[in-house]
Amino acid sequence: MLTRRAMMRCAAALPLSIVVAGASASPTRVKLEFHSAFLMNLHHFLFNLGVHPEQLEKIGWTATPSADEMAALRGAVAWYRDNYAKRDLLFDEQMTAIKTALSVADARRHTSGLALPPQLAAALDSVAPAYARCLWAQHDASNRQWIAEAKRLDGRYGAEVQEGVARYLQAPFPLTPIRIDIVVETGKRQGAYTGTQTVMPGGRPSYQGLASLEMVYHEISHIESTTKLEDAIEARLKATQRKPDSDLWHVVQFYTVGSVVKDAYKRRDGMEYEPYADKAGLFKGYWSPLIPLVESEWRSYMNGKQTFEQAVVRMVDQLPAG
Repeated sequence: MLTRRAMMRCAAALPLSIVVAGASASPTRVKLEFHSAFLMNLHHFLFNLGVHPEQLEKIGWTATPSADEMAALRGAVAWYRDNYAKRDLLFDEQMTAIKTALSVADARRHTSGLALPPQLAAALDSVAPAYARCLWAQHDASNRQWIAEAKRLDGRYGAEVQEGVARYLQAPFPLTPIRIDIVVETGKRQGAYTGTQTVMPGGRPSYQGLASLEMVYHEISHIESTTKLEDAIEARLKATQRKPDSDLWHVVQFYTVGSVVKDAYKRRDGMEYEPYADKAGLFKGYWSPLIPLVESEWRSYMNGKQTFEQAVVRMVDQLPAG
C-alpha cells in the first residue's frame, strides 16, 4: 500500500456485495482465487533471502544446485538485499508494482515482456533455472496442499464466517474475485499482506491447518471490511484529541475474525480452535492494554448489547489522551 488509508481507498473502488444482517441473511459468496505461481514465488523466495541471508545455507534442496547455479543465486540474493530488503512489500509503490506485474504471469518461468525493472528481471531470470530444477516442485506442492485445505474449510465454514465478519465490521466483501497468491514465505515480519490482492506465506506453521481459514478472512477483510471501523475509530480519536495512530482497529479486526472462525468451528462440528492472535501471543505484548477494552466493549456489541457506534465511542474514550 502507498499508505494504509490510500490503499483502502483504492480497494473501495471495487463493486460490493450487499450483506443483510439477521438470521436469514444470505450474502453473495466472496470468490477466492488461489494461485501458486512460479515467478511470484521466486520473487518472494529471493526477497526473503535478501532480508534473511543466513537462511541461504539452510535451504532443503530437492536436487543439488551446481556451482554456477549457486553463484547466480548468491548474486541475486545480494542484489535483493542491497535494493529491496529495506523496502516494505505492502506500503512501497515499487514493490506493489512488481507484485502487480508478476500477477499476469502464473504459468511463466521467464520475465520477458513483463513490466519489471531490467535489473530485477535479470536477477529473476538468472535464478529461475535452478529454482525450477532444485526447489519449485517442493514449493508448489506445499502451496497446493495449503490451498486444498483452505478451500475445504471455506467450503464448509466460509459462508458463516463471511456473513459474521461482514456483519460485525459492518462492511461487505468485494463482489469481484479476490486473488490470493500462496508462497512459501514472504520475508515480511507480519507474514501475509494485502492491498487489492493477498500474498499468503503458506509455509509458515502458524498459517496452516484450521488457521488457514482465519488468515484468509483476516487478510481479505483488509480490502474493504475494516474501512468503516478504521474511519469510525479515527474520527473519534480526532474528536477526543487522542493519539491518531492507535492500533485499536487492527486489534478489533483480529479479535472479530478470530472469534467468528472459532464460533463457526465450535457450532458446526464441536471443534475447539485457538485464534491466531491468541496463539501467537499478539494480545499479550504491545497490544495488551487494548484487550480489556475490546473484550468488554466490542464483545458487548458482538453480543447485541450495544451498537457498533457505542462500542467505538466507549473503547476510544478509555484510551489515554494524546
